Amino acid sequence: MQDGRVQPTQDEASKRQAFSARADALVGCFITEVSYWDVHDFGPDPRVWDYGDWHHAVLGVELLTNLGPRSIMWTNAFFPYGAELLAGPITEHLHVGSQGPQGWRVEGHREWQVRLGTPVRAASYFWELIQLGPSIASDGAQLADARSTSVPVALRLDFDAGPVWMVAGIPQLPDVASVFIPGNEIMVVFSAARMHLVGFPDTPFTRT
Repeated sequence: MQDGRVQPTQDEASKRQAFSARADALVGCFITEVSYWDVHDFGPDPRVWDYGDWHHAVLGVELLTNLGPRSIMWTNAFFPYGAELLAGPITEHLHVGSQGPQGWRVEGHREWQVRLGTPVRAASYFWELIQLGPSIASDGAQLADARSTSVPVALRLDFDAGPVWMVAGIPQLPDVASVFIPGNEIMVVFSAARMHLVGFPDTPFTRT
């Protein structure tokens, strides 16, 4: 995994600045409710999402703030998949029906309890440089050259009680130490040790 300190082109820098502005707007906000979302659970067993220093939010996280709801989901704004902060409730960004995705409240969990009612002190993204191969048509013709692109694979929100990272990654359960990044699921991480374990380097983004 790269350290995120790649030099974007002027166009990429403009897109990244606009993308990150939504995260910067959270600084100073207070979070009052937190929900995770996943596909509908029809099984008899309870849903498993709490793994100690990280939670498996799968489809995304909804934060209710004093400025209204905000949603963290994986999207393809830059390249599948990145962690993106979106305005509004998560139901505005998912197709929700009687058998569609469902959410559950988690602000009662100890990791969120210590952060409720305290302001977001800082917000930042980790940009991963992804190498893309050439685009090939069905007849074998090359449509585009190989290139690289930067993807926002993780969002960090800082609180007095410590940071929280939202990572676009797929944990390879049952081996919770193995994570495919970027991926089309959201992990919520509460410790720098876990961030290092899933592959993030030791940079200011992962230090507490």
